[in-house]
Amino acid sequence: MTARTSAAPPAPLSARRISPERAARYEAEKRSIMHVAYDLIGRNGPRGTSVHDILRQAGLSTRSFYRHWSGKDELVLAMYRNDSDRVTGALRRAVAAAGSPFDALEAWIDESLAVVYDARKRRHAVALSSGEAAGAEGFGRAFTEGAAAQRAVLVDVLRAGRATGVFPAADPDADAHAIQAIVADHIRARLQDERAGSRAEALAHTLDFCSRALGAVRQ
Repeated sequence: MTARTSAAPPAPLSARRISPERAARYEAEKRSIMHVAYDLIGRNGPRGTSVHDILRQAGLSTRSFYRHWSGKDELVLAMYRNDSDRVTGALRRAVAAAGSPFDALEAWIDESLAVVYDARKRRHAVALSSGEAAGAEGFGRAFTEGAAAQRAVLVDVLRAGRATGVFPAADPDADAHAIQAIVADHIRARLQDERAGSRAEALAHTLDFCSRALGAVRQ
């Protein structure tokens, strides 16, 4: 009589060899689940959203879900990190395209505000700022890491401005925290009330305050 052995768990996708066609299908499946999750988590609010809700709306099976994530918390973290990385990349591109440290500061503020003033980005921001998202295991750490990456772009702008005399009063690390907090306050206001001030008004207010605090000298 041979001993019974338990079946090994399936290898993660990254460890398997799959055809390009199947890889493309799995990627489309992953995007579809995320798309529905943004919508349902943003709309359901305190009622909460289950994996079953997401899959029913997406028309996919549980196998499709667990092919990519171990549970809803892992899905939420993936959603947040994807969005955070996109924002960080957009900030870097906007700053790199600016002609001066002052213009780079304006670009950083404006691109940061875009997360709630651009309709598609706002949909994502609503879901990821929800209590349900914040309750995902590991979300606090992911949020802190994302904010730090975006702030690092601003620190470089302030350092360049101080070095060139555009921001003579700048304390880059401390001031980047303060500027990020002001922008975050405008973002919260917009998330709580779509009738909050316009993007242009939020940009003008933040830029004016920062200019005075940094002793900005336009060149």
